Amino acid sequence: MTRTLLVLLVLSALTFLLTSLAPGDPAEEILRRGGVQPTAESVAVLRGELGLDRPLFSQYLHWLLGVLRGDFGRSHVDRAPVAAEILSRVPATLWLAGVASLIAVGPAVLVSVRAALRPRALDSRIARAVAVTVAAVPPYVVGILLISLVAVGARALPTGGDGSPEAVILPAVTLGLAGTATLLRLLRADLAAVARLPFVKLAVAKGLTARRTVMVHALRAAAPGAITAAGIVLTELLAGAVVVETLFAWPGVGQLAVSAIRQRDIPTVQAYVLLVALGTVLVLALAELCASLADPRTRR
Repeated sequence: MTRTLLVLLVLSALTFLLTSLAPGDPAEEILRRGGVQPTAESVAVLRGELGLDRPLFSQYLHWLLGVLRGDFGRSHVDRAPVAAEILSRVPATLWLAGVASLIAVGPAVLVSVRAALRPRALDSRIARAVAVTVAAVPPYVVGILLISLVAVGARALPTGGDGSPEAVILPAVTLGLAGTATLLRLLRADLAAVARLPFVKLAVAKGLTARRTVMVHALRAAAPGAITAAGIVLTELLAGAVVVETLFAWPGVGQLAVSAIRQRDIPTVQAYVLLVALGTVLVLALAELCASLADPRTRR
């Protein structure tokens, strides 16, 4: 717990420092965006209103205390509370990440078990080749191919987040395929390693069927590694949502972050980076806890 809090504190400092030191003056950007030619006086007044004239450490403490109260400040674009803007986008991102997780986990577990049962079978080799190929293709390339072939070519599904239930399919497949490839490679390697352990060979020697050996003994022994891999995949989905949401015009937090970066809306960017880092730390901590519960030998 102490280590997690320390990591979050360091992440908050890095997030604030890196976004604050980005080139350009936010006050000048806000004035120009509002149709006002910035002058030294108007820029100084606005910097005072935004608190940008204070020392950087003082700004960080003020921002951190606000974050602890759930206040991420106000957007430099429309002066709306950042927390409210992000919360309004969270359901769309969670819906996309949930469907993508199912697409990532389901095929990975089925193909890994199949590969463990028949490692030399043709379908197992094809699945391994497909996993390596998909892992080598960036998600945005997969997304462009799906839009070209499925949405534009076949007109089978919408290209973006138009509010219809089927609009989630293409972005979720794009996001989930990368997770499927990662999880498949890790789970397949874990099952192959477990299959060489003495207790698995003993179960086979006692006459247990290959299917029961894999489903009952090997999967249970590989569970800690699979849980850790699932945690890693989930963090990849969180990070990859920025690209996929932008590509498919999905109204989630990732699209909001890209828009904030383009407009130099620093409070929104700071909140997004910090929340993604917080989500990553919590997911990995939860995965580590679940892995230790599944296998007490992993506890330190």
